[in-house]
Amino acid sequence: MHQFLADSTFRIETGNSSGSGFSYRKSDIVVTNHHVIEPHLLKGTPIYVITESGTRIPASLLFHSPKTQYDFAILRLQQPLPAQRNILIPDLSNALARGSDILFAGFPHGIHDLLVHSAIISAPVNNHGFYIDGSVNGGNSGGPIIEKESGQVIGIVTQRRFLAGSSLQQLGQQVSGLAAQSAGIANRGSVHIMGIDFGGFANIVAQGLSALSQVIELNSNVGIGIGFKIDFVEQEYIRLGL
Repeated sequence: MHQFLADSTFRIETGNSSGSGFSYRKSDIVVTNHHVIEPHLLKGTPIYVITESGTRIPASLLFHSPKTQYDFAILRLQQPLPAQRNILIPDLSNALARGSDILFAGFPHGIHDLLVHSAIISAPVNNHGFYIDGSVNGGNSGGPIIEKESGQVIGIVTQRRFLAGSSLQQLGQQVSGLAAQSAGIANRGSVHIMGIDFGGFANIVAQGLSALSQVIELNSNVGIGIGFKIDFVEQEYIRLGL
């Protein structure tokens, strides 16, 4: 079942964004997260669906639900699906009970290694999703969550538990301000205080803090992920008449 899921999963790339996705119901339909294909929405950058072996297939966007709502997107492949690929079918009757055995797959951190994980459902999240006790990282977004025995898809990997995110965002704003100040100092000429090039020093500090915040955000993982139910994708799939 691990390999079955791997053969259903893709890496999704558009612009500087990279995430995961999976074949859904038909050979030319792929599902991912809205936030994964956001550069396409903002700048029109092309979307590519990429297999584990590196086959790149261009895709068009059929529908997207805002990331503030259900955060999914439905894509259509512009070239035939490669041979020996699996297509996931939804399980709409799944009760998503605590302790249910599941598998999820994706390309964490945007690297080219496809990873498949075993996990369980830990708890429901409102009416739209559920917690999983899995190691979800950036790049896993849009990947499939299946019921372990049946192989049917029950959800999409959409978020990870990330504590103190607002504090990190505030640090990022402060770093941007410091970088702007150092650039302004450099434009006005070198300023030395006690023999120290203050503009250069401020720039080094800004670069160091920026690198630190990126490392924290990319590698912070508390082992808790959040999946959104596949039901919302199925509703839109039917409405589109696919």
